[in-house]
Order: sequence, then C-alpha cells, then structure tokens
Amino acid sequence: MQGSLCLHRGVLWVGRHELTAHVRPFDLDGHALGEGFSFRGDDGAPASVAGLDAGDEHTLWVADSAGGRVQGFNVFGRPTRAVGRGAAGEPDAPGGTAGAQDVVVLAEPDEPARLVACFDGERRHGVQVFDEEGAWVESLRCEGSPLRRFVDARRLGARGRLLYVCERRAGRVQVFRDGDFHFAFRVESAPGRPAEVAAVEPLSDDRLLVAVAGAASAVLLTDGAGRVLRVLAEHGPEEGRVFEPNDLAAEPEPAADEGRRRFAVIDRDAERVQVFTLEGRCYGAFEGLPGEGHRVEP
Repeated sequence: MQGSLCLHRGVLWVGRHELTAHVRPFDLDGHALGEGFSFRGDDGAPASVAGLDAGDEHTLWVADSAGGRVQGFNVFGRPTRAVGRGAAGEPDAPGGTAGAQDVVVLAEPDEPARLVACFDGERRHGVQVFDEEGAWVESLRCEGSPLRRFVDARRLGARGRLLYVCERRAGRVQVFRDGDFHFAFRVESAPGRPAEVAAVEPLSDDRLLVAVAGAASAVLLTDGAGRVLRVLAEHGPEEGRVFEPNDLAAEPEPAADEGRRRFAVIDRDAERVQVFTLEGRCYGAFEGLPGEGHRVEP
C-alpha cells in the first residue's frame, strides 16, 4: 500500500490504497473519529490516495494517481468536484491530471482558494494551479524557466505565500513564492550526497519537517533552506524510527512547550502512522488504519 496524510482543524485524515482507496479521520492520539469511506474508479477500476488535503470542513481533495484525476469528496465519501481534464489527452499538457501525485489547497485571507497539483515523470507542466471550481489557471515554471522540466514531483508543502515542491528522483526541493520560483535546496543524507526527499511540512516559524526515504530514511527538522537542525527519527522498522516515510502532517501552531508539539508520519508502505514531538519523542503508532481487514475482490 501507499498513503497520504492531511491535518485540518485538529482532524488527521489518513488515506491508504492498494486497489481500493480508503480514507479515515483520527485525532492525534490515534482514536478513529468515524468509519471514513472507500472508493474505486469508474467501473470498479483501481483508485488511490497518492495525495490528500482539506479545502474546508466539507471538502477533501484526493490526488488519485491510479485513476489519473484529482477529485473532491465530502466527508461521507461522495464525489463533489473534479479538477482539470482527467486522464484524457497528453500526459504533459496544461490542465491534464494523469499521474497526479499530490494536491494542496492554498487559501489566503480575502483571496479565492486555489488548488495546486504535482505530477510524476519529467514534465514542464509538472506543477499546475487550478481555481476552486477545478479550472486550470497556470503551470509553475521549473527553476523559473519555461523550458525546464520538473523531475518526479511527488509531494507538495504550503505555508502562507510559499509552496514547496519535492522532486524525489532529483533529490531537491523547489520553493515558490506567490507562484514564482524563489530558490531550491537539497538535503544531504551524507556529505555531498543528496537525500531522496519524500515530503516537506513547513512549520509556522519558517522551519521545515523533512521526510527522507531510501536506505537513509529519516525525519529531519531543518531551517528554511534545508540545513539540518535536528534528526527527529532515524532509519529503521522499529517503533520510534521510520522506514520509507511517505508523508507528514504537523500541528499548525507552536505549543507553549515545543517538546509537546506533535506531528504524524506515515511509513512502512503505509502500514504504520506514528506521532512524534519536535524533540523526537515518539508517542506510538495508530491502530485500525483505513483499509485494514478490507478484502480486495480479484
């Protein structure tokens, strides 16, 4: 399985998939807040939750890479809106959603909400912006150039006017400000060796949580330019460590005691969700993840 996380107004939405996609709400203590919902593609085709974000208390946006679409659902699992043109047409074309890997909602005060989706492969249109009705608005320019291509853009992070694009195979994170290229950085897993960045979660004080995949799997606390400040979880399958982390979600505001501020990480092929503090203390793993015990019909 693979999976994604989204924390919105104290509710952690966990998405996982194999052939069927499953979404379920939890609190950060690991208690399920409802049964959630499951879905498949058209005519029973496979569906996925490659990326997940909440637009408001009524809408969850899902990047369904298996179905080649970005879809809005209400909290009961009913489809409400769709983004772009679906899987039809050229895979690297404005407005197409084939290969969608993640989606985030950008909502600034007194401005209309926008959706940003990213896509795998090597694409000039690897990061696209849509309006709240799902119509294509623009494609961001890789490194500020209309000719360069994003390489395997797998995960997005957003905070205020900044958008972070994780290019997993390229081993870098591009940062955009108000839609314009700002700068790029790499995180090193060893001196001179770029890490395979799987996810970035911006914090409200400009620091970043960075999930690193591969043989040097870890969760790192960095400054805004990707310089490592602290290792929060090292590589390993044991509780309190991470193995191939796929996504992160953090409490939005600082706690009075930073040692109690929490974040969640999904790893081990989406078979585990753990909660940590910014000091690296692990509170343990969730039970009853979405899709557990679900039998997939052949």
